Amino acid sequence: MGEGRESGESESRISTLRAAGLEVAPHANGVALYFPPLRAAAAAAMLALFGLACSLIGLASMSGLASSGSEESASLLALAFAGVFALPLFALGQLFIAIALWAAFNSLLVHVSAQGIRTEQRFLGYPLARRALESEKIGAVESRFAAKYLGIFGHGRPYRLLATSREQPAPLLIGDALQGPAVTETLRQLVIEQLNRPALLAAGTQVHLHAEEDKDDES
Repeated sequence: MGEGRESGESESRISTLRAAGLEVAPHANGVALYFPPLRAAAAAAMLALFGLACSLIGLASMSGLASSGSEESASLLALAFAGVFALPLFALGQLFIAIALWAAFNSLLVHVSAQGIRTEQRFLGYPLARRALESEKIGAVESRFAAKYLGIFGHGRPYRLLATSREQPAPLLIGDALQGPAVTETLRQLVIEQLNRPALLAAGTQVHLHAEEDKDDES
């Protein structure tokens, strides 16, 4: 009876997550979660436009300075202006373009089972990093806010889901760009269920639950 009820709850959670747009695939030993490229396409486009604007302004400023004159005083002033304003602005633009490319074209594949969690981070389809964390070494499955730029569009800032461990200083990213506290909590419960670690339900800091409490207080 207990296994049947848990299986039904798992199927219900998977259906809920799929309805919210998440890619969840159950398999014999657990579930696979896939967070595809372009899941933050709107934010990436905004970042790219801002980066392009900064780069063009910086280039235009340097071009104008280069043709400002050949006198020594004018050249020194041009160099000073370029060092203080034009070059940093151009570099800032390039940084925002790089962040936009990462936000648009990175993907995350997560496998969760009773043995633990395995992840693979990709960029343009090419694997960049593979990480794993055994089930018994996981101290908490926590929610945190995603990067601020991901909340440029939409009703609120999305969430991330992380598996933390005392043996690994860097938390393991297992859920990204999650829209809303309800989806975040559903995914968190599914992960804990697949890990077969019910004690993790009460462990860690859950930002999405605090957001729900704040809404209840306001109402």
